[in-house]
Amino acid sequence: MKKLKVLVLMVMTLFLIFSSVKVFAEGEEDLQITDAQRTTIIDHCDAMKDSLKNLQRTDSRTRVYLGRYFETILTNFITPLNLRLVENNISDSALLENQTNFAERRTRFVNDFITYQQGLEELVHVDCKSEPDRFYEKLQATKDKRKIVNRDVMKLKGYTNEQVKLVEALKNGQ
Repeated sequence: MKKLKVLVLMVMTLFLIFSSVKVFAEGEEDLQITDAQRTTIIDHCDAMKDSLKNLQRTDSRTRVYLGRYFETILTNFITPLNLRLVENNISDSALLENQTNFAERRTRFVNDFITYQQGLEELVHVDCKSEPDRFYEKLQATKDKRKIVNRDVMKLKGYTNEQVKLVEALKNGQ
């Protein structure tokens, strides 16, 4: 029961911090922390740190899973199909372009995830009780890095769906 109360408190705290974030035009940033946010960070520092460490562990497993998944798609499905098409003198520029886009985005995903994990590691090591402003700033930066990783994953999913459509069209002779 105590764990449930702590979890609810952590979620509410993170919600309070994230809900007060303002949206600005690209390049325009306001990382000013309010007194209420500062107090919340200081009061719930330990719980937030525990949540971030759990997120770190979960994200590490997710990265490994997604990395293997995307690598498998590329090396076991996309690339061999395109090689067979070339060997059989069948030209399909859309499939080749999709392979290139997928490979480039997969590389970007790996690099962006590493950058995100480094940011999360830095965030975990900030003493939020004595440096709540710095913690808040790192939290916002880490959130932005996580959004970039999510965008990469969505793009890769889109390229995977496009590959399926292109293969179906090839199979149907279109």
